[in-house]
Amino acid sequence: MKKALFTFMFLCLGGMLTAQETQLSGCKMFANDTIISIGDTIEWQPSVRCDSITYSISRPEYISYEPLRGGMCLQIIAKKVGMSYISVRCEDDVTDAAAINVTVREKAPVYVQTIEKPQTQAFTETYKYTPPTDNYFITLRNQVGQFDETYIKCGDEEAFNDGVGFDRIWNVKTGKVWYYCPDAQGWTDDVDWEFEPFDGCPALNAFDKEVEDKSNLSKYYVGKEKAFNTDCWRFYVEQEDGSVIQYWVNPANGCTLKRQFNNQPAKEVTVYNLNYTRLNFGPKYKKGLHDNRR
Repeated sequence: MKKALFTFMFLCLGGMLTAQETQLSGCKMFANDTIISIGDTIEWQPSVRCDSITYSISRPEYISYEPLRGGMCLQIIAKKVGMSYISVRCEDDVTDAAAINVTVREKAPVYVQTIEKPQTQAFTETYKYTPPTDNYFITLRNQVGQFDETYIKCGDEEAFNDGVGFDRIWNVKTGKVWYYCPDAQGWTDDVDWEFEPFDGCPALNAFDKEVEDKSNLSKYYVGKEKAFNTDCWRFYVEQEDGSVIQYWVNPANGCTLKRQFNNQPAKEVTVYNLNYTRLNFGPKYKKGLHDNRR
């Protein structure tokens, strides 16, 4: 199958190979989490360009797509309630992705697309990104899609749960899957996806990776505000298309503890254990979950 879905959440806005930001008429370069209703049709322009571009969908029963303008833009149609991912591949690399959350129309949230800009302040401190490199167990709550992503590093082992396959943990290095089953504890022998090791702790690198110009952080800084019980630097970053991304950054290590696109519900850290010393995937971690197909 495709590259690990953990690359999907944070690669959508930065670090793209051969990315070009020119927007096509009628197409939208939206954030990595988008909510639409059954029957709706939207057009999406990936932020990547290349001569050999292909697309794939993780759950085709929820959405379908039709390439437009020679594949430079996609028409996406919502078919059934659920979460699906569209990934964009150039050559051998997944370089962009979008998460589409399909809801019934009467329950579809309505978000204000713009947010009032707070007064910027002089940033007199020093920003430095020093993410954890080992012994961490970090969970992010995706409020838009209502699921949790979990990132784990313990010695030579790296593991990930995308919040969709909620009863399994993927070994990042081998691609093997650990399923929670009453009579089958441990890594299975099958390989569902091709994985690569984590790139700089993707759970926490949003501000460092997405904001390229950090020469004058005063133009983004709007003061301190708590996130995950931490007094964070809050940065308000306006995008070229008029959208806004806000980041709540831990001053101690430059890690992003909360990220918000426009006025949508934020994605934020809910578990932040930097002293995780033993992999424990038993019933205490996934109590009550059971994959009936195994």
